[in-house]
Amino acid sequence: MQQQTQIIEKSLEEKEAERLAKPALKVQGLEKSFFRFGSGKFAVKDISFTLERGYMLGLIGRNGAGKSTLLRLILQSLPRKRGTMEIAGYDVATHTTEAKKLIGYVGEDFHFLSKDTLRENGRVLGMFYPEFSMERYLELLNRFELGAEKMAGELSKGETTRAQLAFALAHKPELLLLDEPTGGLDPLVRQEFLHVLQSELMDERMGIIFSTHITEDLDKVADYVAMMEKGRLLFYESKEDLLERLVGENGERLTLKQLMVKLCREGEKK
Repeated sequence: MQQQTQIIEKSLEEKEAERLAKPALKVQGLEKSFFRFGSGKFAVKDISFTLERGYMLGLIGRNGAGKSTLLRLILQSLPRKRGTMEIAGYDVATHTTEAKKLIGYVGEDFHFLSKDTLRENGRVLGMFYPEFSMERYLELLNRFELGAEKMAGELSKGETTRAQLAFALAHKPELLLLDEPTGGLDPLVRQEFLHVLQSELMDERMGIIFSTHITEDLDKVADYVAMMEKGRLLFYESKEDLLERLVGENGERLTLKQLMVKLCREGEKK
């Protein structure tokens, strides 16, 4: 009986090791179309890429390019029309619940209980995540200069972002989605925010997608950069390979923001 138990345990360990060897995210042929109020039909078209663990992908593109839509499709808060997704080794079609528990999210959708303290939110919401650490959550709240007894409904925009990141990291996600996370932060807090993200990647279990219009942040932390325009990926490249694109017609070095504007203008001429 003991030998049989050991065999089962070994089998489970092998399966977990096999899962952890798979990418943080693998997307193939992802598509979704819908109508936007005031702007008509919009579609995310044929999105395919892989994000390995231990790396950060910076996602750029002008407003309305499809960045937030892509993140919601990955988060599964928006149903996809077609395509496949594998999150941290789990196929979302067959293991939806397991995949969702391994996603951390920081963005406009704030799901804290507004009439409860941050501590109480951690206690209540943390129960939905098997790996949630209250100790880690309180440690991060303190690091981000947030009092655990502060009411969630009284947080400023910047405080809300920091609270979301503290909670997301406390449940040990293997894929972290960040939708414009640093827009409401002052420079010093923003620097600490980015430092925490870099530290989290060191254990190489997690992959991060960082969607932002503050392209200077990506120069500091991103390993890969992807750009969306009109629902499509224009490119997905390592930051090193991208340096070749950051050379203008006269040989001057472009910033990521200048490259984004240049590519959008070229697309409008076609």
